[in-house]
Amino acid sequence: MRDGDVRSGLSVQFARQARDCAEIGSPLYADLCRAASLDLAAGGRLAALLGPWDDARDGELIPLRALAAVHRLVLEREAPALALWFPSVGGTAPNDAAGRGACFAAWCDALESHADRLPELLAVVPQTNDPGRSAAFTGALAYVADAYALPLHVHELGASAGLNLLCDRVRLTWLGGARGPQGSPLVLEDVWDGDPLPPDVDAVIAERVAVDLAPVDVTTTEGRLHLTSFVWPDQLARFERLRAAYELAEQVRIELVASDLVDHLRTARPVDGGVLVVAHSTTWIYLSGEQRADAEAAFQSLAALATPTSPVLHLRREPRSLADDPTTTDFEVIVRCWPAPPHGPLAAFDAGTPVRLARTSAHGFPVVWHGPEAVPLEP
Repeated sequence: MRDGDVRSGLSVQFARQARDCAEIGSPLYADLCRAASLDLAAGGRLAALLGPWDDARDGELIPLRALAAVHRLVLEREAPALALWFPSVGGTAPNDAAGRGACFAAWCDALESHADRLPELLAVVPQTNDPGRSAAFTGALAYVADAYALPLHVHELGASAGLNLLCDRVRLTWLGGARGPQGSPLVLEDVWDGDPLPPDVDAVIAERVAVDLAPVDVTTTEGRLHLTSFVWPDQLARFERLRAAYELAEQVRIELVASDLVDHLRTARPVDGGVLVVAHSTTWIYLSGEQRADAEAAFQSLAALATPTSPVLHLRREPRSLADDPTTTDFEVIVRCWPAPPHGPLAAFDAGTPVRLARTSAHGFPVVWHGPEAVPLEP
């Protein structure tokens, strides 16, 4: 069983990332990661460049950091030879062995030419903040609104720019239905499946708090460049979603809080007359086992303060099993409520029971909903 605390070496980590990129739909990155894995195993060009990070925890996801570092160089127009292969800047992804070889060589050249920036670029925790995750948040918050009939105060941990805190402003469509405001700049199509779907209740979000060690302000050029670098260059639909989310972020206030998530949990308090929703998505994979245990202890302390008029809810969209594989593409949407809700489907479960609502892919959708069911929960 693998865990984010394991240190399997960069060759193994890049090989695993290659598989995940292929499964999630990025042939360009799958090819680059596969070539990087082989190069590292053979002691090639990357061994010296990335050697200082070879003992990093698997959960630190150094391959994703390296990919984003080079993509940022492309976006900054500092890697023109590589830009020819990156669709994100108008290039064409390679489609034969010769092209893949040339693309990988240009990728290594970019790293080598900017080796002095690598400590700075690789120190950044991946912050994809894919707005596609709003599809899961929207449905989960509909369950919460139905359960308590109170305004929601949503604090997202590891939120990056907090774009998914705008989920109530996103238009969702699926076969036979739609929700969310018409005219929204961000439209997610074909995002829901399953039965039953979430309650047809609009969540009233009274507060949006984005908690991150280094929150990203996407109203700035630097913030947008930073987030865009983590999008995979041959997934143009994700670029369009991000641009639309930037437009939404100009319209709705998000409070950015620079804080360690455990520290924030320890100081958070229930809100009288509202539901405190503490949410996170693709965040626990970056934490050590000790950090996850500290966060769980903080959740339990916060839950002890909850009352019927100031409930607390924990919403998570994380990999199915962190212990099995920290980079799995199978994610689950799970909620815990304190105290037990008085209304709706969640009222069938005792306080603190982990209740799974749906499964989803790594980038957020499709979301497959099912009847709420109690499940074990890994810290």
